[in-house]
Amino acid sequence: MLLLPALLAGCQTDQKGVQVDLGAAMRAYKHGLDRKPGREQVERMVARLPAEQLNDLGVLYEREGNLDRAAWAYQQAVWRSPRFALAYVNLGNVLRKQGKTEEALFRYRQAMNADRANFEAANNFADLCAEKGVHVDEAIGCVKARLDAAGPRRAYGLDTLGCLYHQKGDNAAATEAFEAALKDPGAKDPKLRSLIEEHLAAARQASGRAQ
Repeated sequence: MLLLPALLAGCQTDQKGVQVDLGAAMRAYKHGLDRKPGREQVERMVARLPAEQLNDLGVLYEREGNLDRAAWAYQQAVWRSPRFALAYVNLGNVLRKQGKTEEALFRYRQAMNADRANFEAANNFADLCAEKGVHVDEAIGCVKARLDAAGPRRAYGLDTLGCLYHQKGDNAAATEAFEAALKDPGAKDPKLRSLIEEHLAAARQASGRAQ
């Protein structure tokens, strides 16, 4: 039985944090050139925004369902600030939605390189590896190395870890990870808890420890 990991631990900018002052930039552009800019000029202007605003613009595009434009904005953000881990993670998420698995994994790896303690990058990387059955050992190492940095999202990481062990056929280790996830304070969310319990039951059955 293939276990599906819990929902992503979350990594996108909250709507309250979206601040893209395109109006001021447009006014400055028009004042300087005294003409209406075309699409290419607007894109060049937007590309000069701070990385945080470019990331926020990507979030807005993504919420509208415009994944190509979202990917463009996130890519501009990382070009603007190559150590901006959040934008790499968000770019990876968009590529994942587009079915570009290896490209998404590459972006998650870049996020982990930019911020070695970034739990969201590791968990999203591992979640995708568990779903596709690829790079499982690498994914296990990534999650285990960052569990201490997971904070309230530790239960998500433990569930993902359990799914990876199950993928390897090590259901004893999977059971241990799921049991630890249920004991974690972060497993209070009813939907998450129900999913972990479902995963635990499957791992116990597979290892001959059905209860």
